[in-house]
Amino acid sequence: MAASDQLPESIRDALAKDVINRLPLTFLPFVNQQLHQWDTLFPNERKSVERLILYVASLNAEQSARCFREVTDLESKMGVRQWKSFSTTEQTIENASLLARSRWYRDWRRAVQAVFDAADGYAKTSGADTPPGNRLVLLDLPRPLELDPAKVWRRWQQIGKPVTLDLPDTGPAGGILETLLVGSPGASGANSPGLLSAIAARTQTTAAETWIVDAGRSFVDAVMQAQPQASANTQPILLSYTRLETYRQKFSHEMNTMHKDLTDADAVYDRLRNVDVLPWCPPEIASDPARREFVRNLYLSGNGAVIFGNSFVEWASSEALRRARPQILAAKFGMRSKPKPFTGVAVFENPDQVNPLPSVDDVPGSSIDAQMLALYIWLAAARYDEYQRSTACVCIAESIAQAYIVAPPEFPLMAGPQPIAVSDLSRALRTWIE
Repeated sequence: MAASDQLPESIRDALAKDVINRLPLTFLPFVNQQLHQWDTLFPNERKSVERLILYVASLNAEQSARCFREVTDLESKMGVRQWKSFSTTEQTIENASLLARSRWYRDWRRAVQAVFDAADGYAKTSGADTPPGNRLVLLDLPRPLELDPAKVWRRWQQIGKPVTLDLPDTGPAGGILETLLVGSPGASGANSPGLLSAIAARTQTTAAETWIVDAGRSFVDAVMQAQPQASANTQPILLSYTRLETYRQKFSHEMNTMHKDLTDADAVYDRLRNVDVLPWCPPEIASDPARREFVRNLYLSGNGAVIFGNSFVEWASSEALRRARPQILAAKFGMRSKPKPFTGVAVFENPDQVNPLPSVDDVPGSSIDAQMLALYIWLAAARYDEYQRSTACVCIAESIAQAYIVAPPEFPLMAGPQPIAVSDLSRALRTWIE
């Protein structure tokens, strides 16, 4: 369990009332792991376990038994107490395997979700939760990705609408997404404000509400250089595939020096979970335990995030949406190299280290990847209640001066003349989140 001084007073008080011993056995791996790793959790994750604990603490013995009756009945049918390898301290692969093999697994999941839904309802009625504001998901398909205007939005299946952007022939120097975030020089020489300025001006906010994910590094570098003075809570979380190169190389080396055996999966994960990653981190990651562990877990989950920049963008964005529920997510895709023959991408090998052939940009492959993965990010967001109501998603295709907008009818640009100037798009986005 976490050190008592790390936990909020409300949780410490609830734990002092022996709340843990009132939880079903299958709840313990999640709760104990979250409490133990409290300093590596984002505010949204802390809320989840805090809601559960405070809800259980509000119940008397009879109410608590009634709340968990279906879960405990299913645990008896599943024979959970006879599973000698079931861990109550952390969520393990073995735990997941034992649960998933049970014929009662789906019923158990529904019963567990019902408890968390009740905890969420209690938080709302007790005033512990504040209604979320409008949200933004900004996606960028930058130059020189090759895009076909007739096909680029087909995968979106008309869930939104395409708009034409009014751009000079060369477009903004750093790209449209960079302009929207950091602003651009005005006619008088002063900078026209971007979204970061609006975020920095807030007086009430929580950490991890703004995420910026970059398949290269130029976007994140520009944000770091232009970042206005702001409180720690309004500073965006910055993830750059290229700036994390040392982390990636060291991590993949550790992975490939270990014996790979499915029966040894938990041992492999334990070793990687305990490797000291601090020396591998760029400053923006090293400064915060939650960010360091986010990257570690991202690479542990695979999905090509260690090898391909565009896979990194999609998976990091999807995990940020799942874990942190940011108000603003800005993700920029990029170029990847053509896969080299006789390299082991599936086992985290770096193709540049095991194959001496020079890397060659794969423009067509990168373009297809980016188009598909941009949609996947939006679909990942749409899974969660927070993004199903007041969220605007803007996917920018820079090489064809278009954007695709999925948003409620009240979003400023859902109607009106086209083409749309970047300054008007910037103004609409700032208005939406202010």
